[in-house]
Amino acid sequence: MTVTRFDYQGRIALPAPFVQLEDLMQRLLIGFCALFSLVAQATPLTPPKGGQYAVIVQGNNGVEFARHADDMIAPASTMKVLTALAARLELGADFRFATDIQAQPGARQGNAINGDIWINFVGDPTLSRMDLVALFKQLGVTRIQGNVYVNTGAYNGYERGNGWSWGDQTLCFAAPVSAVIIDKNCAYGTVTATQIGRPAVGNVATGVPIGIGADNVEVMSYGDMARQFCALEVDMAKGNFYELKGCITPNKEPQGLRFAIHDVEAWGWDNIRWAMNRAGISHDGLLRVTHQAPVGADTLATHYSVSLPVMLAKMLKKSDNLYADTFLKTVGRHYYNKPGSYRSGTMAVRAILTKHGIDLGNATLADGSGLSAHNLISARQMLSVLHFIQTNDAELDFIKLLPSSQVDGTLAWRRSVTAPMMKNKVHAKTGTITGTSNLAGFIDTAGGQRKAFVMFQRGLSQDPATHERYRASKAAWPWTVFEKGVLESIYQQQPLQIAEQ
Repeated sequence: MTVTRFDYQGRIALPAPFVQLEDLMQRLLIGFCALFSLVAQATPLTPPKGGQYAVIVQGNNGVEFARHADDMIAPASTMKVLTALAARLELGADFRFATDIQAQPGARQGNAINGDIWINFVGDPTLSRMDLVALFKQLGVTRIQGNVYVNTGAYNGYERGNGWSWGDQTLCFAAPVSAVIIDKNCAYGTVTATQIGRPAVGNVATGVPIGIGADNVEVMSYGDMARQFCALEVDMAKGNFYELKGCITPNKEPQGLRFAIHDVEAWGWDNIRWAMNRAGISHDGLLRVTHQAPVGADTLATHYSVSLPVMLAKMLKKSDNLYADTFLKTVGRHYYNKPGSYRSGTMAVRAILTKHGIDLGNATLADGSGLSAHNLISARQMLSVLHFIQTNDAELDFIKLLPSSQVDGTLAWRRSVTAPMMKNKVHAKTGTITGTSNLAGFIDTAGGQRKAFVMFQRGLSQDPATHERYRASKAAWPWTVFEKGVLESIYQQQPLQIAEQ
């Protein structure tokens, strides 16, 4: 009779020779893993050919690795870390944007306002068209007999940053940063192109105050588009009219389009008229722009945004440019007690960080989002910002606002952090513009230590054939492979070795 024996952990008890063999196999496996680790450490990581990089890593005892850490590089969206920190320090966790309606004392009489009203816009990036309707409904009236003044005095100067690409002006990630922000200053439309040779048709939803023209769009096959070097393009006209031109392939369903608002004044007026009508309010008077709130007026209605930490989380995790630049201008307004602008905002960010012991030295700040090509900062300067955050995070509660690897935001699917061991281990801000791929934040290592790191890569380019080969095969780009190697080495607490080209 065969008797099966079990050990105290419920496993099958093997005869002594087999136990010895099992032990030998385990020892060999451990030895192989150790050898593999040593080989991995001994093989230098290779940066992308033709590009430049900067890497700096800091642990509990200071900087552990630095290469090209003082080179000045465009930070792209890692600039948002500076903007968010300055906003948190200057505005406080309880800050909310407040958009209100004011009138002179005694103007509200029964179900009417007999006199002018002022709508004080403050650059709230969360304000929607329906929020505007709710704001008017708070008035509790059905008629306004007087002028409606749109106060845009919270901000002044340019609505877009110096160094932004002109080709991005129709795109919603480069929407104008103005005191009047409604639906993120972005509008949706469609273009219908069902058959080759038939005209395309542009459409917008009912009540959305933009226009789309598609008379100059040709519908053709993808092959014909390629042979004619033709693509769908858009020109902007006054009053938020968008003229489509070029070529498009046929599609059974309407194709969605998103446009950054061009004429903010018209956008504000049109949406105010729509919101008053939707709220059941008739208006007998004019719409005018002003840059000052009335003196001695009563506040009749107020809309509040969500709290600062909620907005910062969206800004950092989703890399929202509009949020970042509204916070830049708002910080400038709050710090100097003057209308916010790119100039006052960047000066305020530098002053606030300096006040807290963060020396940005020769860094150039041009906006709050990182869209501007004029921004320049070194990896070491960025690390000083991260060091302050890590040192004071018990009070700031900042690190949790960053994207986390395989969890959320721009790190949810980033290919450099997809290894199972990296899940929720990297908390960092991404930064991507043409030819640039950046990452700045923190890694929770396998040994339980949290390390701050900055990795900048620029000059990333390939010849057309190589680019198409990578795109078609969906292989990881060389800069992604390099980033993956650096991050995994930091996580595994291996000495960083990078080959110089």
